[in-house]
Amino acid sequence: KNEMYLARGRYIVINNSFKNDRKLNKQFIKNLDICLNCNACKRFCPSNIDAAKIFTELKSQYGYKYSFINFSLMYKFILNVMRIGRYLYKFFPLKSIFINTFVDNIYDVKIKRKNSKKETNKGKIVYFEGCINKYINPSDKNAALNILDNLGYKTVKIISNCCGLPYLSDGDYKNFNRNIENIEKSIPSDVEYIVCSCDSCYETLKQTKLSNKLIRMDELLKHNNIQFESTENAVFHKPINRSDEVYIPKDMEVLNNKGATSLNENYFLIKHPVITKELLKNNFYKKNITDNKNIITTCQLAQLGLKYGISQKKCNAKVYSLSEYINLLTKND
Repeated sequence: KNEMYLARGRYIVINNSFKNDRKLNKQFIKNLDICLNCNACKRFCPSNIDAAKIFTELKSQYGYKYSFINFSLMYKFILNVMRIGRYLYKFFPLKSIFINTFVDNIYDVKIKRKNSKKETNKGKIVYFEGCINKYINPSDKNAALNILDNLGYKTVKIISNCCGLPYLSDGDYKNFNRNIENIEKSIPSDVEYIVCSCDSCYETLKQTKLSNKLIRMDELLKHNNIQFESTENAVFHKPINRSDEVYIPKDMEVLNNKGATSLNENYFLIKHPVITKELLKNNFYKKNITDNKNIITTCQLAQLGLKYGISQKKCNAKVYSLSEYINLLTKND
């Protein structure tokens, strides 16, 4: 019930600020952060105004210093802690304690990397791993690389850099541009595609010079006319930052409500844990998700959010990336 948490209310304040030549105060800049970058207001707006982009520009212009905490650095710190946790989970003798828990769900590697003997005749590609695959979930990377091998592409490089979403969310263009420059320098000029298996990474990198070679995993599957069937208990979660269609089995149910995943796709949980807890408590797939469901998604951050929400609901649903799901179908066949 706070108008400052809506695009309309923020526009009114921004408009008055520019008309009267007044600076926006620290509290207002902080309110801009209560935004999931879901673009719902943009889709609703008859003029197609990009509210999230305007808010990011304002954060950049005003330095976005409402807090002494550097959330981008905190995000990296938490990723490193979770990476250490993954290694401890793998080798520590108390692993059995975490069976069927959130810890087990995020660290259990479902897909192994296979040694492909197929000829690579479709050209060279670069696979963009992203930070979640690097630090937390290598299973999605393994699955994606297996698919690329089976399609006949030669993966000449794996990019493990963060896409820069934390910087972009904070309006920190200086570090975002520096991060993108490092990524651009590491990509060979003769590659045909830069493949992303994460929608958050794709949407972030699409705003750079890399966009002309960038392609999502499901788009590559469609381009190669790959057909796959869904199982009866599988549903698809469409990430909030995915505006166009996703190449999935036609008969697969699509979840419309977002639950906890919206929070993770903008690493909202780190900045606003109290709001996150309340949303998890009241709005997480109350009717859609039941025991023994398989939830498929195309965003690594959304995958974490789904797993966390399921652990809070205490049901036995399983969450897979699209690449993992296709690997499991192939294994079953």
